Amino acid sequence: MMLFDSSLGIDFKQNHLVLTFLKRSFGKIKLVDYGIHPLPPESQKEDREAQVINLVNTFASRHQIPKDRVSISIPREKAAVRLLRFPIATKENLRKVVEYETSRYTPFEKGEVYFDYSLLKEEKDWLHLFVVFVKKAEVDYYLSLLKKIGILPVSIQIPSAAALNLFFYSDVSKEEEISVLIDAEGPFLEINLVQEKHLTESVHLPMPQANHESMVINILKRSGLREEALSNATLFVYGLSADEELLVSLRGNGIKGVLFPSLNRIEPGKTIASSYKIYSSIGLPLKGLTRTRLDINLLPFEVRRKVRQIRKPLLIILACILLILGVAWGVRLSTQGRNELDVVNLEIRKRKPEVEAIEKLQKQKDDLGKEISEISKIRNGEISKVEILRELTQLLPGTVWIWSFKYTNRELDIGGFADSASDLIPLLDRSPLFEKVEFSSPVTKERVMRGPEVREKERFKIKMRLEAKKS
Repeated sequence: MMLFDSSLGIDFKQNHLVLTFLKRSFGKIKLVDYGIHPLPPESQKEDREAQVINLVNTFASRHQIPKDRVSISIPREKAAVRLLRFPIATKENLRKVVEYETSRYTPFEKGEVYFDYSLLKEEKDWLHLFVVFVKKAEVDYYLSLLKKIGILPVSIQIPSAAALNLFFYSDVSKEEEISVLIDAEGPFLEINLVQEKHLTESVHLPMPQANHESMVINILKRSGLREEALSNATLFVYGLSADEELLVSLRGNGIKGVLFPSLNRIEPGKTIASSYKIYSSIGLPLKGLTRTRLDINLLPFEVRRKVRQIRKPLLIILACILLILGVAWGVRLSTQGRNELDVVNLEIRKRKPEVEAIEKLQKQKDDLGKEISEISKIRNGEISKVEILRELTQLLPGTVWIWSFKYTNRELDIGGFADSASDLIPLLDRSPLFEKVEFSSPVTKERVMRGPEVREKERFKIKMRLEAKKS
């Protein structure tokens, strides 16, 4: 990751669009701005798309956000999430194995979906995976929509993965604690159970109007939690439908606590009273700024950008220089630091001839390109000047004296002296090379000395065009 980095999150929800802008500077991540915008229903497709395009363009322009650092999230109800277990022997070919098993774990055929997975835990004999499947048509729709404003996202996620990444990044729970993340995103409710800092259960279902507590308790008990463990669990509630009333309804049965999750390590750049409302949306662009626990990306492989790796030694050296200068500015560069800087400077001097050699090769490349371009022009019908001179020599009488010759953009101008300038026009006009032959200035008579003789000649200037070469 580079210092001074930024990432935009576009969270597509059923009835809202949430935009979040994070910026990283010297190891700190700051929530610079956000926006929560209601959207027309999906049935009003044209109005919804127009509003999305306008909102994203306005938000990105306001902060001058690069359009190549964008992560998006599609509605959770459009994806199928599975916590799967595979034998350790499948590790080398895991993606193929998951793809082959698609129809077993989803209502889709393997050719109908995009999917991605993240390794949750590796045991002696088993691999535990968090797998997300989504129909290709759903992903392609959002890619097509964003293409209209010149955006190709670097990642496509789902809200629960974004929320879990923010939760793990914030390091809210301790190793031995049990945490339950509840996403209240009406009309749905999602419950994710974290034990010993590992995701062990994920359930997504319609959100009931009442009795939230009993429904959540029943789900947690079915996951295998005992009464004692359940009483020590902490419930973290977030989402656009989360409020104090929902917290009150969930409290009871001796559960340790029901809270709104805090941002902790995310520094708010503007006042945000209810960060829990957009908790998953804040976690969405986090993937573009730091390593995340759940590395989920539903972007098709054929359109994923390949991250450039800096391989040239000179760039590595310059990065070392930047690091050393930063340390020097902060801690008044120690003696050891000065020695390291000397080593780096020495390395730069060693590399300088290599850089100059590369620049020389680049110049040679440019020169060759120009020569190739000139040759291409000749091949495409350019008549050579030698051929033009040969034609003039054959056409004009021996008494004609040519003293000027100019050829530019298929235009030819000649000037000189002749016994009868008017005879030259029909001679030149009969040539297959020339057309539109005419005097470019009046003919004048002059006395010209040729050897010991003085003769009266007619001074002329004639212009003509070269005819297009027949293929």
